[in-house]
Amino acid sequence: MSSRPVHLLEAGVITEQRYLGMAEAPAALAPILADRLHPEKRVRIPFIPRDRWLTAARESCRTLSDAVTASLRAGARCAIVGGECTIVAGSIPGALAVEPDLVLVYFDAHGDFNTLATTPSHFVGGMCLAHICGRRIAPLLWPGVRCIADERVALVGARDLDPGEAGNLGRSRVTRIPFDAQRADAPGLLAFVRRKSVWVHVDVDVVDPREVPAVAFPADGGPSARAVADVLASLAAVCDVRGMEICGYDPRRDGDGILPPLLARMVTPALS
Repeated sequence: MSSRPVHLLEAGVITEQRYLGMAEAPAALAPILADRLHPEKRVRIPFIPRDRWLTAARESCRTLSDAVTASLRAGARCAIVGGECTIVAGSIPGALAVEPDLVLVYFDAHGDFNTLATTPSHFVGGMCLAHICGRRIAPLLWPGVRCIADERVALVGARDLDPGEAGNLGRSRVTRIPFDAQRADAPGLLAFVRRKSVWVHVDVDVVDPREVPAVAFPADGGPSARAVADVLASLAAVCDVRGMEICGYDPRRDGDGILPPLLARMVTPALS
């Protein structure tokens, strides 16, 4: 278990107005995470959509990248509360500037591995993992941006893939690890991360939507929140978690605000 301090970064980045609810996630989740993690520093990453949402997302990702680099260089671990999965386009380049051999563990019910050639929707959040693995989306690029090698990425729990996306993953060297109600221990994950520096990405739609329904793209068949918490705790015991991000929660679909405590309990074992 690491003794490094935690910096809490709040980055409600989205790429389309229809997902505006996810931009509100940091305001809903950050207070309870701060109460549990006792961060040394809290940083709010501005997201200011003007005429083009994607341009605003790129600028926020660039700012997030700089913040992650600064936090890691200061010896801190990063906890990021985000909007869409697109935040990974900022966090990973920033982390790679300090940890070039970083491993990414990407929990998501979806692959996020479409490209412009295969996407049926042109939703950038469905292409962001492919983007940081080198299948680049030009509007999310800036000078000096880094990408991560496929073989240093584990996609965990993906169960709802578009046909082209499945083909992209099949041709890649990304490691796919099953994680569902029947395979709640994510077999092979601990061996993949053991004794490595790791960045953890958690889209909350990886959880069974009967338990966490406040997401944009629910996918049946996921593990329980308790199983996710257990796997994250086991992961943190065998590797050096340098940063973690949680995204995909839509407070507008959680009118009674019942999910933030559950989500906080789920993810804090990796950074406590």
